[in-house]
Amino acid sequence: MRADLLVLGAGAKAAAIAAKVHAINELGYGPVSVTIVEGNEPAASWLGLNGMTSGEETLAIPPIKDVGFPYESGRAFGELGDEIDEAMLSFSWAAFLIGGRRYARWVNAELPSVRHRDYGMYLAWVHSRATTGVRHVRGRVKAIAIDGGGWAVDVVTPEGERLREAGAALLLTGSGVHRELPHDPAVGGRLMHCDDHRGDLAAAIPADRRSEVAIVGGGEGALSCVLFLRQARPAARMTVHTPELPMSRGEGFLENRVFADPDSVGWAGLDLATRRDFIARCDRGVFGPDGLLQIAYDDHLRFVTGRVTRVGPDPDHRGVRLESATSDGQRADRYDFVVNCTGFDVLAQVRELFGEDVRAAMEAQAGPVFGARGRDEELRFGRGLEIAGLEPRLHIPGLANLSQGPGFANLGCLGLMADRVLAPVLHGAERGAQDATISATSTTAAT
Repeated sequence: MRADLLVLGAGAKAAAIAAKVHAINELGYGPVSVTIVEGNEPAASWLGLNGMTSGEETLAIPPIKDVGFPYESGRAFGELGDEIDEAMLSFSWAAFLIGGRRYARWVNAELPSVRHRDYGMYLAWVHSRATTGVRHVRGRVKAIAIDGGGWAVDVVTPEGERLREAGAALLLTGSGVHRELPHDPAVGGRLMHCDDHRGDLAAAIPADRRSEVAIVGGGEGALSCVLFLRQARPAARMTVHTPELPMSRGEGFLENRVFADPDSVGWAGLDLATRRDFIARCDRGVFGPDGLLQIAYDDHLRFVTGRVTRVGPDPDHRGVRLESATSDGQRADRYDFVVNCTGFDVLAQVRELFGEDVRAAMEAQAGPVFGARGRDEELRFGRGLEIAGLEPRLHIPGLANLSQGPGFANLGCLGLMADRVLAPVLHGAERGAQDATISATSTTAAT
């Protein structure tokens, strides 16, 4: 059977999609079907069991921006929107806490920030309740193909069974894989990455002596790494290498409004430079205010501005030599360990899963997708967060932020993200239902 939508990854975006599909079907506006493929358990990257988080880090956004936020489905679904939003309240953060008899305690504590683990438990709860029209498949994706006008995904289950899942449209979630840092193979054992499991990261750095650790990057991943290592290795001296000094994330009314409602500022009509500047100032290369407070008085943390160009062995072969280009010229610093937190490449996650023929077919329709683009070129996305001009539809919210709005790449508007992706699916279901009614009426009349 072919689902209306195939989703790779069972994290926050998949939870928002699943909850909205459940609500749509329960209200009788379907049928809409979604298949979610996940290699581990739902919300694995948030719970600390798999992925780059230990689960103890502080969530960068308030959890009331849950899987239904901003609860304005009428923009995508017209008069059906109010009913859908009301149904989505049963999947809200408040409903989750009320179900565990913890809502009053959270409110009375003045709505404190929560840990990644807490948020992961919420997402797992959503996945467990969003069942109507939703199917979960556990397994690793091995290949992605275009088949019969839709997508086909080859999956291997933990038991070794091979499955082929089909969908009319495909949604890619997750942050992707880390960008490589130029380095000498000889330092591989001392170069780690932000997507390494936190337990492995701590195990690599000795606890019985003061280590010099370089963290390369200036975004939330770098901040999360700093906070974790300060707890796990309190004696470590850390240096953050970043192209620009990290700024505090913009959390004012205007910034939050743009994340939740990009149409309010005509985002898609803004020039490319303005959109890039907003994302750089409010999303990429910024630290959350709560995290900054935790490192404000850290005497063993410093910042170096510049772009890291190479990591090689130190002359004494007991550490690494980190070279960077700064405003004062080239510099070199010695460290015991380096952690690469320079960011992630969303397309690299699946580049190898698309065969050469699939990549060629995609680029014949949509232009350069996987290859390099000029500074003034962008990969264009449609309103449904799909690559513009490509059929069958391929939705990549993590890359659609530049074209459609900054909140789609993070947790800033999960409900709006689900609305945008599901709008063409639901409208198709409505047309199908109308066609079926017309056909049935015609048959009865003929009889």
